[in-house]
This record gives sequence, C-alpha cells and structure tokens, in this order.
Amino acid sequence: MFVSAAGRIAFAHYPKTAGCSILEWFRGRFPDAAYVQPGNCHMPVRASLERLGLVPARGRRPRIVRACLRIVERVAPRLVVNARPCDLRVIGVLREPFEMLVSLYEYWRRYEFREEPDAELIRTARTGTFRDFLRAAVGTGHLANYETYFDVGGPAWQSTRLIDFQSLESGLAEVCGEFGVEPPTGLGRRNAAPQRGRDVGAYLAEAGGLVFDVRNHFRWYYDEASRIMRRGRRVARQRAA
Repeated sequence: MFVSAAGRIAFAHYPKTAGCSILEWFRGRFPDAAYVQPGNCHMPVRASLERLGLVPARGRRPRIVRACLRIVERVAPRLVVNARPCDLRVIGVLREPFEMLVSLYEYWRRYEFREEPDAELIRTARTGTFRDFLRAAVGTGHLANYETYFDVGGPAWQSTRLIDFQSLESGLAEVCGEFGVEPPTGLGRRNAAPQRGRDVGAYLAEAGGLVFDVRNHFRWYYDEASRIMRRGRRVARQRAA
C-alpha cells in the first residue's frame, strides 16, 4: 500500500488494475507518499494497517474459530467485531476478475525480471499454460480475492473507496471530490500487457470449466461490488440516456 501520512490517504494497489497510472498521479499530488514496506507494492490493506501501527495485529485463534469468522465475514461482515475504526482514507480499483487474470498472466510472461522469481504463481505464469495459471491462482488460492485484499468490513472499510476500472478517470474524479483532493487532469497508460493478438473470448475457451472457479473465487465482486464501485458522472449520464 502507498501511503501519504500528511494527506491521511493511501492507494491499495491490486495487481493489473491501472495501479501504475494512479501511482504516478498520487506521487505528484502527495510528495511524502511511500510504500508501507519498500519492495512490496501489493501489500493488502489489513497487513498494511497493522504494519503502520494503525490497528492491532490479529491474534492467533483456534482453527475452528477462524473458519467460523471467515464464514460470518463473508455472509454478514457488519456482524464481525473489528479493531477500532481507522481514519486513513483508502483508494482502490476493481477490475473484472477474468480480464484482470488475463492481463496478469501476460504481464508476468513478458516481464524481464533481474532474477527468476521464486513465487509459485509467477513461475506458473512464465512456464505454464493459461489454464495452469488459473488453476494456481484461484483453484489453490494463491491469489487473494478482492474482499480479502481490501479487507471488506475491516477497520478502514468505512473510509475505503473502490473505483470501477472501466470508468477509471471519472470514478477517480468522483472519489477525489468526496475526499477533497484535486483530481488528475488525465491518467497515462502504463504497463499494459499485450494479449498475444487474442481477445478475451479465446482465453475463455482455453479456461473451460475453470471460469466457474474464477467466479467462485471472486464471488464478492460479481455479487456485491457493482453496488459500491465508483464510476463518476460520465457513466451516470450514459445510463440515464
């Protein structure tokens, strides 16, 4: 997570959700901003808050208790007693999960690492098929889903705003207006991964039944996120038309 203490604001960068474009604006707008942990640009929200000392670390609970809490958090997050509310304002972006996974797969395949990474998911993307990658990402849970990453219902949830990737500029402008922050005049395109000349339909065909695993892993996005994502006035006018 990228945090400005002076601005009491942070950007939580989920992979392949226009993060580099937003970071460029964020750095210019908040000169004091820095990563919570240098070298870890994708640290989840809860882990970042704990590392910053803004919320106490979660203690270890018996396995059965942790399992029950995960069920309650998924079904009715407001019923879970969390740490004290955190006034750090958090910005994030949500992208349609399958499209995000395609982009992540292609990005990792082409990225020139100084040393080959040890992370299993990255190695699978670089050496395996797209189906292999999907199976590792969502079938075995190597990739955090959105509600886990952004700590839905957690201490900073009330001050977290999630933007629709498809309406990035207008959605960011809406959030900036709410937070009293000057919005960017335009966002550049950074780190866009080519798709080897194939459209998403070709990836869908290759994925086969794993598409259902993707939907299950990112169920919160499909069932809940559409009601809270910020899209800005431009999309609102289009819907009215």
